[in-house]
Amino acid sequence: MPSLTIAINSGVEGDALKSAAREWAALRAVPVELVELPYTSLFEKLLLDLTSRTGAYDVVMIDDPWFPRLAGNGNLLPLDQTPDPDFLESCLDVCREPYRTGPYYALPYVGNSQLYFYRGDLFKKHLLPAPRTWQDVLDAARKIGSAEGMFGYVMRAAPGNAAVTDFMALFWAFGAEMFSPDSAPTVASAEGAEALRFMLELGKYTPPGYAGFNADEVAAHLLQSSGVMSINWPSWISAMDDPAKSKIVGKIEFTAMPSAKRPGVASLGAWLLAIPRASRHAELAREFIVWATDAKQMRAAALLGNPPTRRSVFLDEDLRKRYRAFPAQLASLETARPRPRTALWNEIENAFGVYLSQANAGKLGAAQAMEKANREISAILERAK
Repeated sequence: MPSLTIAINSGVEGDALKSAAREWAALRAVPVELVELPYTSLFEKLLLDLTSRTGAYDVVMIDDPWFPRLAGNGNLLPLDQTPDPDFLESCLDVCREPYRTGPYYALPYVGNSQLYFYRGDLFKKHLLPAPRTWQDVLDAARKIGSAEGMFGYVMRAAPGNAAVTDFMALFWAFGAEMFSPDSAPTVASAEGAEALRFMLELGKYTPPGYAGFNADEVAAHLLQSSGVMSINWPSWISAMDDPAKSKIVGKIEFTAMPSAKRPGVASLGAWLLAIPRASRHAELAREFIVWATDAKQMRAAALLGNPPTRRSVFLDEDLRKRYRAFPAQLASLETARPRPRTALWNEIENAFGVYLSQANAGKLGAAQAMEKANREISAILERAK
């Protein structure tokens, strides 16, 4: 009897897919095996299966920055048709290889993009409007943090993905770019160093030890009412309004990324569903991912905490009444920017994040950290030639 084996991220993003897979298995009377893998090892497991063509999985769940690497060398099966235009363009673009122009090799399942979280009650108390610029953020961190005996800003800067995730919004807003048009690394630009200096200034209003923080530590400070503002992902919104977890129910507001020299833009973090080239049941897999990403199933996933990738689901009146952040989430997704589309991103991000973390820990100056990062990224590119 044919069956499906699905590799799923262990976490809130994967919970809805597990539920959908069980429902589909019952409807189709097809056995489904769910292989749940932690984020820290999921990429390596997928890369091994895809490149060795073992056929261990029929459907894989992919974080969009990994897609250029995993889709290379024909590792994924192309889709037969153009996806429904109800999908948001930013989410569809990262399902193509090359980015935005090539064939579709995946469908977008989770519409993650960053939001700016801030204590709306405290901004009103101190007669401050929602932060629109990074200077507004710094000024509010000083004023509210001092007056309330709180940390005015909370960020993560643990080495690797954590530091890069919180830095990119600043990096782009200050006018910096990772690469030149001819693909040479440019993180050591004046704009890049300025962005990192600003991050270090914000660090003065962030809890001690933040150079080792990841998302859990950031969210904990907001939930316990010891932090005023942060960048975070939509998956934390439900916790903020859960009385069992939060001391700030109804007090957090959400807005777009602050601006500086350029308009603010959030990092995209969509989760995609794709079919390995070596899948033993490719047609069933194709049927499943189309079904799992249709509007009805995506609405069900939204009720389990997943940000949608379809405009119609974001505009659903009942969901908008239930989820007050939906308008801000949709606005963020419409302009969200993906991490650089390179097959070497994982290695580049890890190296970049080490130097960002060292700067935030006080071990390197801003310009020195960016120069070291630039040299290391150049070496990674050279080794890959």
